Amino acid sequence: MSKFSMNDSLIGTTLGGYEILQEIGQGGMATVYRAHQLSMNRDVAIKVLPPHFVRQSASLERFKQEANIVSRLEHRAIVPVHDYGEHEGIPYIVMRYMDGGSVDELLTKGPISPEITVQILEQIAPALDYAHREGVLHRDLKPSNILLDSNGDAYITDFGIARILGTNTKLTTSGVVGTPSYMSPEQAQGHDLDGRSDIYALGVVLYEMLAGVRPFEGETPYNIAVKHVTEPPPSPCGINPKLSRAIEQVLLKALAKSRDARYATAVDLAHALKTAMLQNNTPEGMIETEPSLNEALRSGAIRRIDVHLPPVVQPISSSRPIMPVRQPAPNLQVMPAYEPSQSRAFTGPIVVRRRKKKKLDLRSWVTWTVFAGFTSGLLLASVVLAIYYIMNSSDVTTHTPALVDYDQTAVYKMTATHNAIQASLEPTIPATNTLRPAQTPFPRSTTASSE
Repeated sequence: MSKFSMNDSLIGTTLGGYEILQEIGQGGMATVYRAHQLSMNRDVAIKVLPPHFVRQSASLERFKQEANIVSRLEHRAIVPVHDYGEHEGIPYIVMRYMDGGSVDELLTKGPISPEITVQILEQIAPALDYAHREGVLHRDLKPSNILLDSNGDAYITDFGIARILGTNTKLTTSGVVGTPSYMSPEQAQGHDLDGRSDIYALGVVLYEMLAGVRPFEGETPYNIAVKHVTEPPPSPCGINPKLSRAIEQVLLKALAKSRDARYATAVDLAHALKTAMLQNNTPEGMIETEPSLNEALRSGAIRRIDVHLPPVVQPISSSRPIMPVRQPAPNLQVMPAYEPSQSRAFTGPIVVRRRKKKKLDLRSWVTWTVFAGFTSGLLLASVVLAIYYIMNSSDVTTHTPALVDYDQTAVYKMTATHNAIQASLEPTIPATNTLRPAQTPFPRSTTASSE
């Protein structure tokens, strides 16, 4: 048994590592708080099931089912779930904190412009179709379940009464659950449902965003549900005259009593509303009854130039009233209306023309510049070679040493040696009779010395 009673406030307490800071929303089954996750140091949104609902098995099972459904849906425009747990018997779901408020808060300022409405619809429509492909029906789509972040991006939340089916099961479910003001006729009657029931609820949300009020109001939820089944929705243009008839037709188709007459997907609804919004920016009356620009210029030129000619009746189409047109002046030249020529298939042979190669133009300044540079280089090289040759071939007198007659030298040395030996052996011989080397005749040739 939890120590928290149904009247206790959780603000200031800590649930499983999440410090509760303030209450940001309260629904029929759960309360949503802004909390601070201590482990990640970030703000989150924590959805808590009050203790008196914990004792109800159906409410507890539905709460767990929401956590199971959202955990398997991963889409940019679906509020992600970070954690699920229980603290002292109190179950809670931790989700991303959306600090931009909700569409319900935007409606407190009055109707929302078509541009912003289309912007929000284009973001959540693919997410709703994605949930349908995954076998999930939201069944409680309303402005308070479309949240915004700080950048203005829209997200779908609160799959508390959503129903998930197997992949091989038809996307249908039954049961009278949901908010009566946004409940489809088949949902109010307890019939089988499919994705087009969420399309109807999305149409009610768009109706409220653009017109500023819901299409059906009543004293009790039962009276509102009966109107969804039996009464046609009021004209949105009658409530908000700024809306165009094209936008009204889109809203009425989304709110058709028969699901076969509605849009098949949310993306189809978004595309149709955007197209109608663009048509709304076109000045009213610019349709087939208006003359073309060419005709208007022509008639204006005729009226300015000649206003004194008698009027004549020009045959025109039966859908337009017969208007008098004055005869143009004889010297007036009016350009005929442009008529695009019909394209014809070309059956002749395809001729491929080859591009001619460009010949070198010797007269061009580029060619002459290259030629002059080449010639100058040759001349410079010739001059350098000539200078080098002249410097290396100058008259240098080379003195060749006189050839030495080695035979005569040998005879001279031998004679001198012989005389020296004789002088040493015969000391008594007077020096005057000694043959001096200088007086020894040298042989005149190699042949004479050898003899």
